[in-house]
Amino acid sequence: MPMIPQVHRQPCDSRGCSTSAPRCQGQHSPFLHGQRLKLHRRKAQPFHHSKCHRVLAATSQKTDFHQTKLQQDYAATASDAHVLQRPIKEQLQAHEVKNVFGFPRDLRDRYSIGHVLGAGSFGVVREVTRRANKRKYACKTIPKIPRRGTGTPRYLLKLQTEVDAMQQLGSSLDAAHLRDCFEDDESIHLVMELCEGGALLDRIKQGAPTERYIASIIRSVLRFIAQCHGKGIIYRDVKPDNFLFLTKEPDSPIRATDFGLSIRHWPDAGKLKSRSGTPVYMAPEVIMQEYGQEADEWSVGVLMYQLLTGSLPFWDSVQKLTLQQVWQAILVKRVDLDSPTVQNMMSEGARDLLKGLLRRNPRHRMTASAALEHPWIKSEGAAPDTPLSGSVIQRLQRHATYGALKQLVLQIIADDVIDVEHGSMHMVETLRDLFQQLDTDGSGGICLPELMDGLKRLGYVVTAEEVEKLMRRLDVNDSGTVEFEEFCAGMIDWKTLQEDHLWTRWVDLAFGKLDSNNDGYIDLDELIARLPSLTGVDNPESERMLAARRMLREADTNGDGIVSREEFETLLEANTVPDSLDAYDPRWLPEGSVPA
Repeated sequence: MPMIPQVHRQPCDSRGCSTSAPRCQGQHSPFLHGQRLKLHRRKAQPFHHSKCHRVLAATSQKTDFHQTKLQQDYAATASDAHVLQRPIKEQLQAHEVKNVFGFPRDLRDRYSIGHVLGAGSFGVVREVTRRANKRKYACKTIPKIPRRGTGTPRYLLKLQTEVDAMQQLGSSLDAAHLRDCFEDDESIHLVMELCEGGALLDRIKQGAPTERYIASIIRSVLRFIAQCHGKGIIYRDVKPDNFLFLTKEPDSPIRATDFGLSIRHWPDAGKLKSRSGTPVYMAPEVIMQEYGQEADEWSVGVLMYQLLTGSLPFWDSVQKLTLQQVWQAILVKRVDLDSPTVQNMMSEGARDLLKGLLRRNPRHRMTASAALEHPWIKSEGAAPDTPLSGSVIQRLQRHATYGALKQLVLQIIADDVIDVEHGSMHMVETLRDLFQQLDTDGSGGICLPELMDGLKRLGYVVTAEEVEKLMRRLDVNDSGTVEFEEFCAGMIDWKTLQEDHLWTRWVDLAFGKLDSNNDGYIDLDELIARLPSLTGVDNPESERMLAARRMLREADTNGDGIVSREEFETLLEANTVPDSLDAYDPRWLPEGSVPA
């Protein structure tokens, strides 16, 4: 019989709380002390349920639930490195992967390497210190040929997708920031924000968290998932191990980490078939190998149930269960949210939200965006007195999580919008007033200290490191200051502009500036040639090649290595999945507080 894969840290049985009254948002939530468990390695008993028997019976004959015959989920484009374009399952030798991604190779010149923070099957994480400013980061080292199994183009494309997703979503205040990427002959090295506050479960089990506190945790998780889906990314690995506290402070925010199973996939692209994730958090449709982004919301529901009750929805213990039995429960066992026991553990509002997230039919399941509007989740606090819908911080995050190509195109369009006198001038003047409030020395550019001080004056709660990572994505020309045109690109209400009668003209002008040979397509060479003038920095050709390839992957939906006019317009269109400002942390100062 096959060996059943290990389930990561999970609770094994419930632990009560001294409070016996029904749960409310101010009362304690019971939680148990977690411990590392393994699914029991024994012969699975047959399960004869008519709808799911075929799927469950088949699992007992597979050696690895990740290695079933699946639809291709990672694909190279014509602009990718040659080794990535080879047959997806072809075995690669060590000498063939020495320089795959084009990342810089000077990790040790820029960082001093410290002690090991953690290790696993993926590789190892070390603490590193940036030599330029002595700031500490975490460095995740991943071998280009896995320690277990063989190196293939599919595995390398998976690594590339992980980096792309983290570079994009890591600019949100709900995700760990990816500071730098490096490569050597054997591995890639991802230098990211150091989360020193510990793992989610470790902190929760040490105290007696209130339901209100757990709601704040789930709010951050839902924001992150909504951000992923708004950018065409399915996370596929929601579980407590992947959410870390940034600091040891009691009010520390959490950060989503580990994008290793993330995949780019829009709802209109059909269903995914590859089973990915940690078994006990998998949605029913993932087990059935026909799923979309709704699978993430199910996993959030499982996590929420676990934080509120101290156990998983279907089991008091998973210690002696086979993988087949775990999947059987997920597929057919009822989640009882109305029993007296559960009612004593959580409020009616929490149970109502769980009923929306744990619906087996994904078409009827609550989306992350909808869940953020649920009364149990809805953020509290007064909005700052700024003349914009949504907070400045929310707008900066949404812009920061756009891909690099979309950011550059929006910058080109913003320049044209500013130069034209028409109905959008009121919007531009509103932004100019806000810009001048932040540009305290009147230099025409907002430096990091000015942005930090200005946001605090406006009533926002952000750290210097958080402002810095937002500013890095806003400062397109890498000048060290944010100019008015860059500020507008990040703050303009693009949805309103898309309804303007001049929108098509602005898109034409932007496409024309990138399509230098007027052949109707944007290719790699055109992007490489334009990068210095667009960014203001004449980077080495290898860095421009890396940036240009990343931009093409963002828009080249058919993988032919060029961006057509249709793909260009799709890049700028309103998403099929909402990318609402509500999906981003507003960071408003709590009502009644005084800015520091």
